[in-house]
Amino acid sequence: MKKLLFFIITLFTFTAHAQEVQKEIDQQVWKPFTKAIMSQDVTSFLSVHSKDLVRAERNSKRVLNIEEYKKAMEMSWPRWKESIKKDQITYTFELRFTERINNADMAYEVGYFKNEDVTKAGEKKVYYGKFQVALRKENGVWKILVDSDSNDDGKITEKDFLAARPIE
Repeated sequence: MKKLLFFIITLFTFTAHAQEVQKEIDQQVWKPFTKAIMSQDVTSFLSVHSKDLVRAERNSKRVLNIEEYKKAMEMSWPRWKESIKKDQITYTFELRFTERINNADMAYEVGYFKNEDVTKAGEKKVYYGKFQVALRKENGVWKILVDSDSNDDGKITEKDFLAARPIE
């Protein structure tokens, strides 16, 4: 009986700690990440990434470091932001998770993202993708260390996206 009680207490403590780490990651990484994408803010977006970033763009078969990623974003995001403004598009971005594993200073997370454009005329375009990230705590702050995403050849559906867990 004592062993069972010890096991239950240990399991509860471990689960509670994992949930606290996830909340910390959400506050330090995913909420600013989402806000930066929706406002096309390159500086804020890059601030949640490690200086040692490995970015794998699976659709284009490219691997980038933080400087290469920054350069690509600085070239494309201002044009993207201007086209959203010019065409009066309402853009939203959302993340959902299928797997979240962590300890006190490292984490691995998998999930889906959704990009949605709504034109002034009300036409909606939705794109889904899948992401895999490794995070680490650097000087007390969570950062994205490895980031990979793909659209899986367009096979990701709304059903897949909705089956995953949202940020709490």
